[in-house]
Amino acid sequence: MIRVHADDRMSNLMNRPRALERLPWQWLLPSLFLLVGLVYLYAAPNFEASDSAQHIGVIQWIAERGELPVQSPDHAQLFGQEASQPPLYYLLMAAVWNAFDTADFDERYKPSPFTAIGVPARWGNRNLLIYKQVYPPDLSGSSLALYAIRFLSLCMGAGAVAAVYQATRTALPGQPRVALLAASLAAFNPQFLFISASVSNDALINLLAALLAWRMLVMLRDGFDTRRSLLLALLITLAASTKLSGLTVAAVVGLAALWTLAQRRDFRGFALLAGATLALTLIIAGPWYLRNLSLYGELFGTATMLDHFGRREISPWRLLTEEFQGLRVSYWAVFGAFNILAHETFYHIMDLLSLVGAAGLLLCLWRFRRDRPLLASLGFLALLLLLGAVMLFWWTLQTWASTGRLLFPYITSISLLLALGLSAWRFPPLLIAAPLLAFSLAAPFLYIMPNYDHPPPVSELPESAKAANVQWGDLRLSGYELPPPTTVWRAGDSIPVSFYWRAEAQSPLAYALVLSLLGADGAVLSSIETWPGWGTFPHPWMQHHTDYRDDYVMEIPPGAAATSELALEIRWYVFPDGPALDAVQANGERLTALRLPLGSVTS
Repeated sequence: MIRVHADDRMSNLMNRPRALERLPWQWLLPSLFLLVGLVYLYAAPNFEASDSAQHIGVIQWIAERGELPVQSPDHAQLFGQEASQPPLYYLLMAAVWNAFDTADFDERYKPSPFTAIGVPARWGNRNLLIYKQVYPPDLSGSSLALYAIRFLSLCMGAGAVAAVYQATRTALPGQPRVALLAASLAAFNPQFLFISASVSNDALINLLAALLAWRMLVMLRDGFDTRRSLLLALLITLAASTKLSGLTVAAVVGLAALWTLAQRRDFRGFALLAGATLALTLIIAGPWYLRNLSLYGELFGTATMLDHFGRREISPWRLLTEEFQGLRVSYWAVFGAFNILAHETFYHIMDLLSLVGAAGLLLCLWRFRRDRPLLASLGFLALLLLLGAVMLFWWTLQTWASTGRLLFPYITSISLLLALGLSAWRFPPLLIAAPLLAFSLAAPFLYIMPNYDHPPPVSELPESAKAANVQWGDLRLSGYELPPPTTVWRAGDSIPVSFYWRAEAQSPLAYALVLSLLGADGAVLSSIETWPGWGTFPHPWMQHHTDYRDDYVMEIPPGAAATSELALEIRWYVFPDGPALDAVQANGERLTALRLPLGSVTS
C-alpha cells in the first residue's frame, strides 16, 4: 500500500510540468502583462517617460491643427525631435485625443525647472513635470485622454508579448517551455512594461516588429501564401509608417523572403509578396517620405533632426566604454527621464542570466547543427538583432541614443534566443519567470512612485523631530530631524535630513528651496535647488496650517577636504528670479539664511 502511494506521488510530480504546458499561455501571459502594466500606468504620471512630453506634443499638434508638424527648433518645447518620426502612431492617437475635452492641457502642462534628466546618480528632482494630483491619478480632461492613450499603448505591448510567444512556438514547436520563458522575458521586463505604459510610438513599432518576426518565421517554415504575403506586406508598410527602425525589420524580412525563394523556387509567391509590399508602401507610407523630400531635401528627415536637436561626434571606442553600461541597464529597468535606477543587484542577476543564456545558446546551436530549417529561423532572428544593434550603434555615434528601449523592436529575437539558451541548462521556466514577475510588480512601488508622490502631511511632529519656528514669507519651518551635531563624516558620505514645512497663508508665488552643505570657512561643498517634495510639490499647493514631512539626502563630495565644522544652510527665494527671503525667527530676528550644525568632516 505504501508503495502504491509513493508511485502515485511520483506520477503526480511527473504530470505537473505537462499540466503547466497545457495552460493557455498564449492568453495568460498577455493578460498578466496587462495587469502588471496597469500598475505602471498608475505609478508613472503621464509625462514621466523619456520623450513622452514631445510625443504628446505631436499628438496635440495633429489633433488641434489637422496637419503634421514640421521640424523646427522653434517648437523644441512642444514636440522637439519627434516631428521627424513617421506619423502612424500619432495619427491614431490624435483621434483618441479628439474624443476628450482637452481644453485644460495648458493648465496641466507644468514642466519642472529643476529636473535632473539622465542623471540617475543624483538624488531627487526626477519629475519632468509637477502634478497637483499624483495619486490617485486625475481622470478628467486632458489627463484622462492621456491615460486612455497610454492604455491603448499598453494593449499594443500585450500584443507584442503574444507575438513573442507565437514566434517561439513557430520556431520551436516541440518546446512549449521555451515559448513560456521567451514570452515571460518580454512580458515581465520592467523597462518594457514602463515604456509600453507610456505615450510613445515605441509601443506601436514594438507590436508591429514582433508580429513581423512571427510571420517571418511562419514564411520560413511554410513558404509563401497569398493571405500570409498580403499580411506581411501590410505589416511592413505599417512599420515603415511608424518608426524608421521598422525599415530595419523590413530589410530582414526581405532577406528571409529571398531565402524562401531560393529554397522553394516559388517565384509567383515571391512576386506577390514583393509587389504587394511595394504597392502598399507607396500608397500608405510613400506620401510621408515624399513630404520629407519636399520639406528637407532628404528621404528620412534625420539629417534635419540632427541639425536642429543634437548632432555629436564620438569615437566608437568611447561609445562602447562610456555608454554601453547605460544601454545595458536601460534594457531592463531605467525609469523616468532616464534618471531612476533599480537596485544594482537586479542588473547583476540579469547580466548573469544573459551570460548563462548566451553560453547555452552556443550549446543549442551545436546540438541543432543538422536541423537546417531551425538554424535558418534562428539565423534570421539573430540577423535581425545584429542589424538592429548595428543601426542603433551607428545612430548613437551621431546623437544621444544609448537607451535599451530602442532595442525593443527586436525583443522577439532577444527573448527567444535567450530563452532557448537558458533551456539548454534545463532551467524550469517558472524558476526565472516567477521572480521576474514578482520584481516587475514590485518595481513601481519601490522605484517609481517614491519619486513622484507629494510629501505626506503629518498630524503632529514625531518625538525624533526638534521643534522650530522659523518663517520665510508665508512658509514656516515647524521642525526638523538632523543627525547629531557631534557626528564625524567622511568625504562621500550621504546625510539624511528631514523638515516639516507649513504654509500659513495662500500665496500666488512659489518659493524655491536651496539647501547647501558649508565648511568651516563658509565654502559651499554641495548644494540642492528644488521645490518641496524634492521638486514635486510647490508650497502654494499645501493645505494651510498643515505640516508636511520633507526628506532629503545631502551628499558630501568624494573629494571634499576635512573641516572642523559642517553646517546645513537653508535659504528660500521667490521663484524664478525674485528676491531672497529672510529667515525670521520666533524672536523677530531676521537672518539671510538659517544654518544648522551637522558635525565635522574628517579626511
